[in-house]
Amino acid sequence: MKPQKIIHLIRALITSTFENVHIFSILGIIIAHTLFLVEIVEFVGFNFFRVIFSIVALTNFSLLLFSIFQNYYLRIFGTAFYLLLLWSNVLNFRYFSSTMHFGTLLNIGFLSVLGSQIWLLIRWYDGLYLLSFITGIIFFKNSPKSSVKKRIPPILFFTSVWLFLQVFHYYASTQSPLNTAKKYNEPFTRWDIYKEIRCESRDHTGSVLYFGFIWTYGLDLYRINKNPRLVEAIPEDNFTVRIPEDKQRNIIAIQVESLDDNVIHHTVKGKYVMPFLHHLTQESIYLSNAFAQHTSVGGTSDAEFCMLTSQYPLGHKGTFFAMGLKQLPSISVIMNNNGYTTLAFHGNNGSFFNRKQGLLKLGFQQTYFKNDFIINDPDKWHALKDMDLLLQVQQKLADIETPYFAYILTLTSHTPFDLIDEEDYVENFPAENSVVKNYLNSMAYVDSALKNFITALQIREPNTLILLFGDHCANINEPEYASYAIKGLEPIPLFILDPMNTTPMESSIAGTTIDFGPTLFDYLGVEIPEFWQGKSLLDEQNKNTFILNSQYYFDTESKMKKISDQSVDTEEMYRIHKYIW
Repeated sequence: MKPQKIIHLIRALITSTFENVHIFSILGIIIAHTLFLVEIVEFVGFNFFRVIFSIVALTNFSLLLFSIFQNYYLRIFGTAFYLLLLWSNVLNFRYFSSTMHFGTLLNIGFLSVLGSQIWLLIRWYDGLYLLSFITGIIFFKNSPKSSVKKRIPPILFFTSVWLFLQVFHYYASTQSPLNTAKKYNEPFTRWDIYKEIRCESRDHTGSVLYFGFIWTYGLDLYRINKNPRLVEAIPEDNFTVRIPEDKQRNIIAIQVESLDDNVIHHTVKGKYVMPFLHHLTQESIYLSNAFAQHTSVGGTSDAEFCMLTSQYPLGHKGTFFAMGLKQLPSISVIMNNNGYTTLAFHGNNGSFFNRKQGLLKLGFQQTYFKNDFIINDPDKWHALKDMDLLLQVQQKLADIETPYFAYILTLTSHTPFDLIDEEDYVENFPAENSVVKNYLNSMAYVDSALKNFITALQIREPNTLILLFGDHCANINEPEYASYAIKGLEPIPLFILDPMNTTPMESSIAGTTIDFGPTLFDYLGVEIPEFWQGKSLLDEQNKNTFILNSQYYFDTESKMKKISDQSVDTEEMYRIHKYIW
């Protein structure tokens, strides 16, 4: 083909394209894609080619849709939806260090609970997303209608480019030496599992960049609805761990909503915000180097799953929605097999994150939620305040004769930290930032509720062992108060309260929520199930600690080190997949 003819065809293609889409509307989309890219490119790895590739791929796909659809209002609606989806993914990334999975979209209604905390995620330049939409409103109107015949060339062209980019990206991502090289050759599975889930998060984010939402969410949907017959049973030995009678004790695990380790030590005008928990740091077994372990779609429910199963959570779906939960050797199942009564308590609805069904599948014999309690003074969600919850839990536990394992989830300190009124405040700590003020006072309230519950329990049942820990941080980053210093590293406390062991101890061994179950069993002197992925934080033979939302890990000496993107490969599948799906 002669060069003149090629130039003519290209010119005709460009002319045909811009008869359908005005240049300034395209510019708005490019700006939005560039903003999106800037937010997340560091997570997937930066290079100039990746930047150009991403902008071209996403913009090309947008042009394809513009060429197909010519209706003005349909374009406006589609653009508004797309930009909202793009921006929502940016907000999700700022909060969770990951783009939204399809499983997140299924629970999009839960985002309303973030309330005022969403404002903490918004940046001034987010207004450019709105500007991109406004350019569309203005310039879509000026785009002339074209016949089907004229639209066929750009549709075929943009489709061809999109398919080419996907094939190219697939080849580059699977054949790259970076993906086949083994920079880490550690013999234990914790690294293999971690890197697979983290790679899954990175690959999902990269997939949105390169393939767009339709492709990526379609893949998510396939994985969510994957054939459940692929689920395999875990060896029975993991379910039949024996707890000798002389080691059987009442055990209560209290998971405190949004409990930072930092808030325990935080003072306002010389007063501790949580004086009771701060006192416990000096009077109990206090593990001060623990971190939250969760994905972008789990949060609190991931904390429950990690604690109860000692497994890493799923990367693309809330773990309590998984099908194979009954086949996991959870603490509650093991306790059931040793004659324990197992109970779970929460002051909100059991349908929230499918919590009731999830806990029942994990083996709890009895579950208590909002409708199972007397609510005389509800919070702003019409749920039980922690004071009332813990009081009624104490009453219910008093009637149990056999050894029991009770799992309690608090609620009052849930974001946006305004579930109680100032009349409920214990101290009314001041703060310039309203979110900070609400958080500090919520935690002060929870501290008082925990003090009343634990003090009364230890007098009535001195043989009861209590584990107290946070699910995740509050994700506050303000001059007056910050939840963490390094993004992705969410410090949460773990306390072991044992009235029969009055010798305090502080351990700085690094760990995460998946290590809390093994730590409990180690403390009891009970065999740790072989299939559990966690480690005991009381064991001096420490293992490396990997945290999903972070680019850092802790080595066997609990020293923090950074994981480079180049050191992560996807060759090893994380083991829990085949047991969950």
